[in-house]
Amino acid sequence: MDDTRTRHHAKAAARPNAVLAALLATVGAYALMQTMVIPAMSVLADRLHADTATAGWLITAFLLGGAVLTPVLSLLGDKCGHRRLLVIVLLAFLATTLAAAASPNIGFLIAMRALQGASMASLPLALALVREAMPKERIASSFGITAAMLGGGAGVGMVVGALIIQHTSWRWMFGAEAVFIAFATLMVVAWVPESPERHRKRIDVPGALLLAGGLIALLLAITEGTKWGWASVGVLSLFGAAVALFAVLGMVSARRTDPILDLRHVTHLPMLVTNLAALLIGVVPFFFYVLVPELLQLPSGLPPALRPLASYGGGLTIVQAALLMLPSSLLVVVGGRTAHALRGRLGTRAPLAACMTLMTAGAVLTALFHSSPAEIAIWFCLVGLGAGYGYAALADLVAALVPRREIASGNGLNTVIRTVGSAVGSQLAVGFLQTFTVHDTPIPAEKAFTVSFWVAAALGLLGILLVGALRIRPYRQDSAPEATVLAMNRVAANQH
Repeated sequence: MDDTRTRHHAKAAARPNAVLAALLATVGAYALMQTMVIPAMSVLADRLHADTATAGWLITAFLLGGAVLTPVLSLLGDKCGHRRLLVIVLLAFLATTLAAAASPNIGFLIAMRALQGASMASLPLALALVREAMPKERIASSFGITAAMLGGGAGVGMVVGALIIQHTSWRWMFGAEAVFIAFATLMVVAWVPESPERHRKRIDVPGALLLAGGLIALLLAITEGTKWGWASVGVLSLFGAAVALFAVLGMVSARRTDPILDLRHVTHLPMLVTNLAALLIGVVPFFFYVLVPELLQLPSGLPPALRPLASYGGGLTIVQAALLMLPSSLLVVVGGRTAHALRGRLGTRAPLAACMTLMTAGAVLTALFHSSPAEIAIWFCLVGLGAGYGYAALADLVAALVPRREIASGNGLNTVIRTVGSAVGSQLAVGFLQTFTVHDTPIPAEKAFTVSFWVAAALGLLGILLVGALRIRPYRQDSAPEATVLAMNRVAANQH
């Protein structure tokens, strides 16, 4: 095994740039598809003869599919090999994207979007491969830029989606994405070596089903709350079902040696803080992803008689708004690329502290000063740079806290938690837009934006407090679930 591992590292070390490029392409493909459909929502609803609420499921289904499939695929990666699972995920992503391009109706497209959500697992699998394949001195910086591709790809996806939907058929969004996925797959096959390590784990089927049920109930409650009403029987029932399923999952996980939900993510304080930080890093940027395009475009698109009611907006087209948001997305990559240098100078917690501080500052400044598109774009750049630091910090912290054999599953759960945060952030933003309107019209008042940005600032401040509570303390070997079970068995045997 040692000789095999040595050959593996030698093969990867001979071309680390190629390995990293392949992994960046896989994460970028997922990030592009996550946001590419957002500018096209109204067009897709019109072309596929659906209402706006039904078209909204094109985003909801992607989030649900990713949240449900990512923990299982990450665990399979730890068990069967991270490169092998990454190739399988990419092939499935390619097949469902081609099917989406040929969708005959909205229902079929929503189903394909749910299956496309499996591509979310590309991030934890890629991060595990970074840990295994990159030279030791490049692991930290590679963690940062790989995780930061989420924000960079998401920003580019909005621009590409806007350009495609304005100049050609919506089907080309999926066709162009399929070409990119195919190239990413070939890069992984050609350049990324498989790790010789395998970890004998049983798949926790009951835990996987309970986790999937809990996540579906939770995300459905969050995404449908603004439509059904937060106090409606349906939403409250979904929240109750989520709590009940997660409680049962906790009890089941405590009795298993290889649970899909490692309870140390809840009981181990540093990991709990890291996952709470992931939730906030999901929430705050998605306030901006929802609100900034709306603020930049208003009052364009409104009937001439109603435009004076939204004169506070930038009046840009959808493509202009997407292009103005692009610098923030590029700064996500810059933040991820430089996070390791910040950590080296100021300590392990510094990138996460910078993330929360920059996002808070960006939200406060946007709430106070948003009279011109240039102002909004500048403050949004602060949020983008902060998010880049945050993505890198999360990947680095998970790698520092969890055992090597569990890095993909640890990052997988962290990714799911951030996805839940993204759903929370987007729905809170939509809720504020619907709550604060102008003179009983559906047009959002300026107050909707200022209140939303102040809420985002308050959440960022909470994140700063979380950083103060963070201590880097890896899991002890004797805290592993299997060790706990063995110790309990020894106690029981002694009693008898």
